[in-house]
Amino acid sequence: MSFARCIDTAIIIPARDEAARIASCLAALAPQCTERVQVILVVNNTSDATAEIARAEAQRRHIDLCILEVSFPPELGVGEARRLGAQHALHSLPHLRHLLTTDADCCVALDWVACSLRHLQIVDAVCGRVEFLPNEVAWLAGLDRVLLDHETRYRKLVQRVFARHAPNCADLYDSHGQTPGASLGFTRDAYVAARGFDPIPCGEDREIIRRMRRMGMRARHASDLSVSASCRLTGRAEGGMSDTLRRRLAGQAYVADDCLPRAERLIQQARKGQLSPWPPKVAPGDCIPMHELPAHSAKMQDFLAKPAAASTAALPPQSAAQSPAPSGQQTIYAAPATDG
Repeated sequence: MSFARCIDTAIIIPARDEAARIASCLAALAPQCTERVQVILVVNNTSDATAEIARAEAQRRHIDLCILEVSFPPELGVGEARRLGAQHALHSLPHLRHLLTTDADCCVALDWVACSLRHLQIVDAVCGRVEFLPNEVAWLAGLDRVLLDHETRYRKLVQRVFARHAPNCADLYDSHGQTPGASLGFTRDAYVAARGFDPIPCGEDREIIRRMRRMGMRARHASDLSVSASCRLTGRAEGGMSDTLRRRLAGQAYVADDCLPRAERLIQQARKGQLSPWPPKVAPGDCIPMHELPAHSAKMQDFLAKPAAASTAALPPQSAAQSPAPSGQQTIYAAPATDG
C-alpha cells in the first residue's frame, strides 16, 4: 500500500511494448525503492503484456508501483509519456520533492536513486551518463571506431566552447555533457518552473535541460551517475538511438550528433556572444557528415588555443577553466535528438 504522505521521490518510466525488458528495469530499481519512492510506469500505445509483467514484478519485489495505461497519437511520443507520468506525480503526491526518470530498456546503477538525490541537494537538475548493457556490446563490433573517435573528440571541443562562452554553461567543461531521458533528475520546483517535458516524439530530454539553463537554473552532468541501456537496433522513438546505431552498423553515410554545430557557425556565435545554452540543436540538413569532423576539430582547436578575450567580442566574464588531461573514454551513445 502506498502512503502518499511518506513519498517525496517519483521515478517516471515510459514503456511501449517492453514486455521483454521491464522486469530487468524494475529489478535494478527494487533495492533502491524505499518507502519514500514511488515508481510511475507510463505504459503507452502498447499491445503486449508490459503492464501485467510490471505489476507482477513490482509485487514480488515490493515496489510501490503506479501504472498508467494510456494511448495517444504517435506525434506526441515519449515526451508525452514522461509528461503524463510527472503530471500524475505532481497531482497525487503532496510531499513530492524530486522527480527522476529513466527508460524501460535500462538498468540503473546500484546507487542511482541515492546519487541523484545527493546531487539534487545542490543543483536543480542532474543528468547521468548512459552506457550500453555489457551483454549487448558485442552487437556493436561493426561500428567504425575511427569515426567514433572523431565524433568523441569534436564533442569535447564543442563542450569546451560552450563552457567558455555560453551563458550558464561553465559547469559543462570536461563533463560527459549528456542529457539523456534514461537518467535525468529534477527538483520539483525546478521541473514546475520549467513547465515540464514537452509532448514530442523524442528530444524532450534535451529540450527541458536547454530551457532550464536558459532560465538560469543549475544543471549538472554527473560522472558518478549512470545507467546501462539496451543497444537494440529496433527502438521505440523514431530518430532515436536505435535508428542511429542501425544506420552506422549498415555502413551508410551518416552525420554527427545533432547537438554538434559546424565549427564556423559555432565560432561566429561565440565571438558575438550569441550562443544559447547547452545542448544546442542543429537542423537536420545542417548536421556534419562524419568524414568532415577532423577539419571541424582543427578549426575548433585553433579557436580554443586563442585567449578568451581575443576570441570573443565583449562577452561577460565566466569561470575560468583549465584544459583537461586527454581522456581515453569514448562516447558511443550519440543519438540525434535523444541523447542528451
